[in-house]
Amino acid sequence: MTSPRSPRPQGAPVRDGALIVTAAHLYYVEDRSQEEVAKQLGVSRSTVSRLLAEARRSGVVRIEVRAQPPVDGLENDLADQLGLDRVYVAHGAAAPDDPGGVLAGAVGEALLDSKLGAGDALLVSWGRATWSLSHADLPAIPGVVVVPALGGLNDEQPWVQTNEIARRIAARLEGSVLLLHAPAVPSEELRDSLLSDDSIRAALTRWDDASVALVGIGAWSQAQPEPPSILAMDAATLRASAGDVAGRMFDVDGAPIHYATEPRLLGISREQLGRVDRRIGVAVGTRKVDAIVAAARSRLVNVLVTDVITASALSATRP
Repeated sequence: MTSPRSPRPQGAPVRDGALIVTAAHLYYVEDRSQEEVAKQLGVSRSTVSRLLAEARRSGVVRIEVRAQPPVDGLENDLADQLGLDRVYVAHGAAAPDDPGGVLAGAVGEALLDSKLGAGDALLVSWGRATWSLSHADLPAIPGVVVVPALGGLNDEQPWVQTNEIARRIAARLEGSVLLLHAPAVPSEELRDSLLSDDSIRAALTRWDDASVALVGIGAWSQAQPEPPSILAMDAATLRASAGDVAGRMFDVDGAPIHYATEPRLLGISREQLGRVDRRIGVAVGTRKVDAIVAAARSRLVNVLVTDVITASALSATRP
């Protein structure tokens, strides 16, 4: 049951329905203050108070926040708002640490719409979203070749093990995997040696001819997730950043932000990623709204897959 339309407050974002759900989620579920909610949504505190009252009156809030399906056209509206080619919104609220179960259907649709065929390369990056998706039900795309978009890390966190993510996704898709047996941040000497290795080059050449990439959108500045320690991010760099895709950081306007160890990163470059026709970014959580907007501005992604709560928060955010 959708909440009734109410007059839009002066200067408010496009959808009152999205504002009501998002304000309720931030206030009642994430325990944000009304001042914090107002700042997140770009509205006044009095508007937040009105939205929360409407959420209670309309039944959106009873014992818990009940996210209603978005109104028709939300995906198209978000694509227009963010300047993306396509947005896929999954029903339900996904857990930021493990969103695969909720997002799998929408990600599968995005992959099938990409028209991947046997022998085509699908690049995948590290991240909690891609790791979670590697355990979810994805559609069969027989013969697709899954390739890591960057090396892995010797870290206990599974979401930075790109070879394992690629292997699992390939198995889900009934495809094959081209492993990249290389660390993400080798020494300069090792990096030069790896680039001359035939097995490494076999994977790297697919970075230039792939038509689809599946990448997570990180928000390291907000510890969403924590940046890998080997990248040696200093506090000033993190504060200046809005997000990252495949280890490439950007500010709120989407402009590149470089860090000390980036020249040694064995990963797809910004230029290579920009030449991939369909760059599918996956992210959930209201704390990633700024990172998603900045990722769209960076053009490192041109397709978004997210859940209904994040989509509502994005819709309620000023362009």
